Amino acid sequence: MSGIVTFGERLYEKLLGSIFSGAYPEGTRLPTEMELCTLFSVSRPVVREALARLRAEGYIESRRGSGSYVLQRSLSKTGRIGGVGSIAEIEECYDFRESLEGEASFLAAQRRTEGDLDILRERFEAIRVAFETPTGGILEDLKFHHAIAEATHNQFFVYSFEAVEQHILFSIEFTRRLTASPFEQRKGKLIAEHEAILDGIAKGDGKGARAAMQAHIGNSKRRIFTGEPK
Repeated sequence: MSGIVTFGERLYEKLLGSIFSGAYPEGTRLPTEMELCTLFSVSRPVVREALARLRAEGYIESRRGSGSYVLQRSLSKTGRIGGVGSIAEIEECYDFRESLEGEASFLAAQRRTEGDLDILRERFEAIRVAFETPTGGILEDLKFHHAIAEATHNQFFVYSFEAVEQHILFSIEFTRRLTASPFEQRKGKLIAEHEAILDGIAKGDGKGARAAMQAHIGNSKRRIFTGEPK
């Protein structure tokens, strides 16, 4: 699979982000093809590629002689993993995760058993293997984070994680879909981020584990909202 991001894919991502942010509310007409060409300094074939993908995924519909109209802003309405209905809620979910999972990692580093470490290492290796495919590793990623909550040996961390588990699964998938750079270019960073979390927990370094988790979740949020982190 090619690692090159086409201009059409980049425009698709920009338009989808605008739909989620409310710049193009449900029921409104998108700018015409020529207007989009001017707005984004792209050719008409690029615009048509982006619009075709938005139509195929159910975000817009084309009305003959009238243009393209926004059908929905929420991914949850498409039958995909749901739980968060807007770009603002996705950002809130990341903020909550940074707090919850940062503290869970801190506590896990202090309380983990050898059995917990074995599970975490197995799940980290499962991530590494699954990341060899562009669409793989989403469930493996979730299971790694869940194992950290369990390693706290505090039922309230586990309950809290499970309460937002579908939101987390959604946000992981959403990051994969909306980030401009190909997953092949990002997987090395993701593996290193997970390894740093595991390393902190294994060493019993609570502050290090917390910092690694918060950096990982913060980077994931930035991959959506402000571009690739350095």
